[in-house]
Amino acid sequence: MPRLLPALLCLLLAVTALPARAELTDAQQAALEEARDLRVFASDGAFVGVTNGISVQDGRVRLFIVPRQGSIFRFSGGKDVVVTTLPRKLTQRSTDLILNADTTRLRIKASGSFTDDSAPLTILLLSP
Repeated sequence: MPRLLPALLCLLLAVTALPARAELTDAQQAALEEARDLRVFASDGAFVGVTNGISVQDGRVRLFIVPRQGSIFRFSGGKDVVVTTLPRKLTQRSTDLILNADTTRLRIKASGSFTDDSAPLTILLLSP
């Protein structure tokens, strides 16, 4: 039995490290609109920010995110981030939301939204 313990521990760690792949249910979508201060992460585990509001309309989820210390957008000049995505590209794990996009993709998508100093960074994650 002592020999199995390290193997079981490794298996447990491997399972908990798997990326989230489930889409939001209808009940989760309804509850999200009431939620505030949820942490948002990229699929590779990078911290994006904290929600300041969430809107679910017309089959799309819009996250209004405030970058905090440690955010991948902390050097964006204090701009908020607005992410528009589909429910199937967003997973809720406890009080965290995981986007189905890695850090590089989020930064590339945000790079085109630096046109106006007062406008938030806008990221569209709608394509398959």
